[in-house]
Amino acid sequence: MPPLLIAAPESLSGKTTVAVAIGQRFKDAGRTVALLRLTGGDHAADDARLFAGLAFNVSRRAEPVQAADVAIADEHFTLIEAPAGDPRQAAERLSAKTVVVVAYADPLPADIPSFCEAMGDSCAGVIITRVPSRRLEATRAAAEGIGVRIVALVPEDRLLAAPSLGAIAEALEAETSFLDSARDNIIDRPIISSISVDPAQGYFADYNPNVVIVRGDKPDQQLGALYAGVPCLIITGGLPLLSYVEERAQEEEIPLLKTHYDTVATVGRLEPLYGATPFSGQAKVERIVQLTSDLDLSSLV
Repeated sequence: MPPLLIAAPESLSGKTTVAVAIGQRFKDAGRTVALLRLTGGDHAADDARLFAGLAFNVSRRAEPVQAADVAIADEHFTLIEAPAGDPRQAAERLSAKTVVVVAYADPLPADIPSFCEAMGDSCAGVIITRVPSRRLEATRAAAEGIGVRIVALVPEDRLLAAPSLGAIAEALEAETSFLDSARDNIIDRPIISSISVDPAQGYFADYNPNVVIVRGDKPDQQLGALYAGVPCLIITGGLPLLSYVEERAQEEEIPLLKTHYDTVATVGRLEPLYGATPFSGQAKVERIVQLTSDLDLSSLV
């Protein structure tokens, strides 16, 4: 079986997410899968380390490789993520079929057909990512209207777009406690603490957040979040916590991220992480497999 190359005209299109989805789907179908990352691009090293840690990946190469160094084994389905840009040289060297990944836009980029046509018969089709659910059928029709062969449409998803707690801690330059075991947790439901005190615990319970952003001078709201079962707090403003808040968090080993940024600046630093952080975490693997359950694997080979 020829290898499959995952390519994209632009970075941050969702190549890594698609590569993981296809790899896991082939593993679930009974194939052994070798998943590699070619050199090039800002996230190549991160992607290679991610791939090496995936349970289904029989390749344990934790660093990017040159196309010339890729060894194709007949007993494995070899899946390779290319850097963004023109993939023709890599596809030719590897004798690979190529799936093109494009992030949703309205209208769709006009150069998709020419990008695919340049690859000739080696192009297996296009996967469009982050498609709003209400636009799935319209997007398929628009793609077919400009001559694009659609392999799959991946719906927009909050969990896939969300960063890990570790990435948040780094962005906030936070002093942390109990972070190690929760570093890979995906934070897709952050909220800012309520203004008034009395309804705080009910507010947290209603919204079921997986992190609450709360000022350092609001111990009553910090405790309200902890008593409501919130699994992590981001404490803003650089103020010291009261001892009984720290003790309560320690009892449950609840991660605390204490940042010197105020609440407005904290939110400003977190906002760019959503939709732009590298793919990571088992929760995202499981979600992308769910979202691509209708993908026809035979169309890729």
